[in-house]
Amino acid sequence: MIEKYTLRSDFADEIITLNTKQDAYEHVEKQNEHIRSNYIKVLKEDNELHKAIGEYVSIEFHDLDDHIVRENAIEAIVDNLKIMEQHLKRKPEKILIVGLGNRMITSDALGPMAANEVLVTAHLYANEKKAYLKGTRNTAILTPGVMGQTGLESMQIVKSVAQSYQPDLIIAIDALATRNIARINRVVQINNTGIQPGSGVGNHRMALNEASLHVPVIAIGVATVTSVGAILKEALDEAEIDKERVFSYLYDQKRLDLVVTPKSMDDELKQLVISYHKVSIGLFTLIL
Repeated sequence: MIEKYTLRSDFADEIITLNTKQDAYEHVEKQNEHIRSNYIKVLKEDNELHKAIGEYVSIEFHDLDDHIVRENAIEAIVDNLKIMEQHLKRKPEKILIVGLGNRMITSDALGPMAANEVLVTAHLYANEKKAYLKGTRNTAILTPGVMGQTGLESMQIVKSVAQSYQPDLIIAIDALATRNIARINRVVQINNTGIQPGSGVGNHRMALNEASLHVPVIAIGVATVTSVGAILKEALDEAEIDKERVFSYLYDQKRLDLVVTPKSMDDELKQLVISYHKVSIGLFTLIL
């Protein structure tokens, strides 16, 4: 069966199938004229989704160039971030934004580029009277790079900074892998369980979550890559050929996990980064 060839995905809603046992999670789908949202709550530690207990929200849109669609998506992202923040034990006063990824590779540069759009105020809170900073939050950013650049796990760098800065909340931004090529740059996932950098492309690194950092972690990610195997499965779904034989051959050649991204990534990444700037304004300043 083709199912034995694991097609990686970072998205909880892509892992759910008709055969997935529903006692492990709750799933609600909502849709309006502009966006579709999937709300998934994982209830059991040992589950077929292989996801940590917590909440996962995916916000999907189909036209990145449409201003109205983008504004609806931004509003939905901010609203869901507010909800996840409200579920924390206490309202965070200090927030550390972590932009994960390699800024030298376009499809992996989302985290560092988005983090640069956040209003940084931690240095002002350390030296100025809070009265002058009304309408802002105590916010710092960190772009730890990747192990190939630093020789260190991102988690180790983030943990060291967190011990010094002592945030009440860490928000990690990263590029994610999808099984559906149509979702590249068209879906955002938010969760309150943290993130494991590189897991979507088989390059597993140490997880950034509350257990490892001792700080609540909310993760935001956008689908920027997919695999050859995922593209092939889509193409073969309606084809009258021996799918098992094709997958078996490519699996043996170690080609199913090759990661690809569209040639329009440069331009679309700029649009996504502009959107993150608006998200940061909505989350870190206006909702106080």
